[in-house]
Amino acid sequence: MKRYRQIAPFLLAFFFLLGSTTSAYASRFSLFALDIQVPLEEGKSVGETRKAAIEKGLQEAVEEATYRIVPDQGLDTTYQKLKTGIFDRARQFVPQYKILGEKKFPGTFELSLQVTVDTLLLRRALIKLGLLKLGERGSGQLVTLKILNLIDGKTLMEVLHFFDQRPDLAEKFTLEAAHHGDFTFSFIPLQPLKEIVSQFLYHAQISQGSFDVVKQDKDLLVLQYRLEKPS
Repeated sequence: MKRYRQIAPFLLAFFFLLGSTTSAYASRFSLFALDIQVPLEEGKSVGETRKAAIEKGLQEAVEEATYRIVPDQGLDTTYQKLKTGIFDRARQFVPQYKILGEKKFPGTFELSLQVTVDTLLLRRALIKLGLLKLGERGSGQLVTLKILNLIDGKTLMEVLHFFDQRPDLAEKFTLEAAHHGDFTFSFIPLQPLKEIVSQFLYHAQISQGSFDVVKQDKDLLVLQYRLEKPS
């Protein structure tokens, strides 16, 4: 029985990007705590039994992470594809795990595990397998982001820093053009565009001013910067 507990390569010469922080780590990785039970088999050592329990735990953690990403519909028809493409390669998506404890019961070995799953690598694998559809998390399609009236250089750096810290939202965030305060970027969404917009508007650390959504569809997002005057 199991229990779950749970950028851009450019810019003007005087700009630079800050490094990734703990918040970026937290947004990319998911942590799972599981209690795994496997049978005690005659002739099999405790070490072999423990190894089998670990492998089972890693797979269950990756399965849980996958079901949080992939929409529920259609999973019955794609389970074998998920098993061979994702679940059977669970270790590739687990950068680390920790054994919290183990117990022996009559005929049963129980292992408590803490498993870290790299959800960014997992999403990329699901995209490659074609299990994330257009308009859902990780469409694999380029989206254009236009920011109008972004005349404040510090705010521009804060925008770039936000996307640099959030690799779970988008990848290949790239500046395509800049002209008199209007900036055009492109990126590959790893979550629904609506969620990316929400995360940016409410969680980006913007020291002054704010953003309004001018237009939003499946492959274009237009924001306008509004510099707030000091009171």
